[in-house]
Order: sequence, then C-alpha cells, then structure tokens
Amino acid sequence: MDRDEQAEARWPIDLEAVVAKNVRWLRESRGLSQRELGSDLALHGFGMHYTTVAQLEVGARPLRLNEVAAIAVLFAVPIESLWEKGGAVLNERETAARDERLATAQAADAEQLAPYTEQRNERLRDKWPRT
Repeated sequence: MDRDEQAEARWPIDLEAVVAKNVRWLRESRGLSQRELGSDLALHGFGMHYTTVAQLEVGARPLRLNEVAAIAVLFAVPIESLWEKGGAVLNERETAARDERLATAQAADAEQLAPYTEQRNERLRDKWPRT
C-alpha cells in the first residue's frame, strides 16, 4: 500500500468538497447570491469576487482555515458543521428555528411601532398635501 492509499484509508472524506457543498447550501438557503456572499465576507476580512466564491463552491479553489472560520461566523453556525457530511440538514433545523424566532420578534416590533408609524404618516400628509 503506497502513501496515498494509506491516507485515503485513514481519511475517506474529501473535506474541501464537503465544506464547499455546505457553503453553497447555506448561501442558497439564505437567499444570497455569490456576489453578496463575497461582499459579506469582506466584513470579516475576506472579501471575495463572486467568481472566487463560485470556485470555492465547486472545489476548484481550496479554502483557507480563516476563510472557513469567517464563513461559519457569517452564517452563525458551528464551524464543525461546515465539514460534517449532512451538516446542512442540521443547519436547516437551526435556521428554521432562528427564522421563526426572528419573524416573531419582527411582528412584535411592528405591532409596537404601528401607532408611531401612523402618526408619522399623518404628519407627512399634513406637511405635503396632495395637489
């Protein structure tokens, strides 16, 4: 058995392919374009052109560890979930729960702000009457 075969026997997972698949799933599940993901990563010090994001997602460009960490922070997922096969399934449940909590909070905020929004609209109508 040569060295490459020994390495494959110990580590049968292509981590870069798994991470690439999970990053793509996370990006698409959040409704982000490759361009938006690249721009959002700039907030964490890793701005990327959308073609670089595309290359990462198909495994044509290897990911650096710091990039993986930044992606985990950006998507608010545990870093380990990015290299686990099936990690996207676990993230889907977490995402659904978080989205439900966010929607509930936004609805409560909108309910509290409704009177103020209506008052503001009335003031604006009074200030600029239609002609």
